[in-house]
Amino acid sequence: MTLNLDTIEQWVSSSIRSLAPKTVGLQKNDQAIRLDKGELPYPPSPKVVDAISQAATTCNRYPAVLGGVLRDKLADYTGTSLDQLIISNGSDDLIELIIKVFVQPGQQVLLPVPTFFVYWHATQVMGGVPVFVQRTSDFGLDVDALVAKVTSDTKVLYIANPNNPTANLVARETLIEVLDRVSCMVVVDECYFELCQTTIADLVDTYPNLIVLRSLSKSFGLAGLRIGYGIANAQVVDYLYRAAQLFPVNKVAIAAGIAALEDQTYVQANIQKILAEKPQLQQALATLGFRVYPSDTNFLLVDTQPLNLQSDVLVKALQDQNIWVADFGSKPGLGAHYFRTAVGTPTENQALIQGLEVAIAQISSV
Repeated sequence: MTLNLDTIEQWVSSSIRSLAPKTVGLQKNDQAIRLDKGELPYPPSPKVVDAISQAATTCNRYPAVLGGVLRDKLADYTGTSLDQLIISNGSDDLIELIIKVFVQPGQQVLLPVPTFFVYWHATQVMGGVPVFVQRTSDFGLDVDALVAKVTSDTKVLYIANPNNPTANLVARETLIEVLDRVSCMVVVDECYFELCQTTIADLVDTYPNLIVLRSLSKSFGLAGLRIGYGIANAQVVDYLYRAAQLFPVNKVAIAAGIAALEDQTYVQANIQKILAEKPQLQQALATLGFRVYPSDTNFLLVDTQPLNLQSDVLVKALQDQNIWVADFGSKPGLGAHYFRTAVGTPTENQALIQGLEVAIAQISSV
């Protein structure tokens, strides 16, 4: 039997066929100013590097099942019990796993926008239906609007807190109001917890429909190793683990995660550097004429409209100078005038401001 590509395409799930192809995009070189991914600009702890080196010598063996000792360390760090904690290959993996467990094809996932794009991408991959609800003018949650959108087909609500890309924090009381008023799983993504020190992870037994997501990518500087974890009621964790990979995190990542958690002095020192740099970068951007939103994270959302500049044009002008920020113009919930920049090192932040000055002058002269 001879098959052609058209036949094979018909075998692909319709939810996958509907997605846009992934593209590599422009590549960054070693001299690039990388402020587009919200990464920590400092390398991991030397203790982490040593742990990686040691773990590499035994990579011929499989890693510990379900995260091994790393899971114990995370339980200690978060003050949760072991059966309330699940480890994953980055929080992105958990975002998709939650949909796999709780959402049937055609059922709905509620998303207050603007927010993290992975929520709706994972929903579409799994055959779910993303339902967008506009945030308030200051990017807070419109609780009444969210509740009004909940139907019997609504199975999961994702709330990033602090939100990405808007960087703002939703008050604990507001999140509790949401939990009291909706009848679906509520996922609160606390990826930037270490920077804002605000959590509702203590409520996972009070609200068994609550799942809290965390990550070692940001403040711990392990973005390249992909370590995420979730905190939830023990029964919810059990169901998530039933659908998870047997080895959700690789051996090198496990070793690095343990070492990072054991070197809190190094982690906190880097956080303080970011917190010291952030207001200076905010002020420098404001001085250029941009509107800069308040931030409880290590990044800033910047509105280019006061300068009458389209964000995509400005971002491209920065790329031409080997400076990378993320264009959020016209993303769900936003207009055409927004970009996001991480708070980098003092040198990186200065390069960004200088690059913006050059870009603004170039665009204005056209």
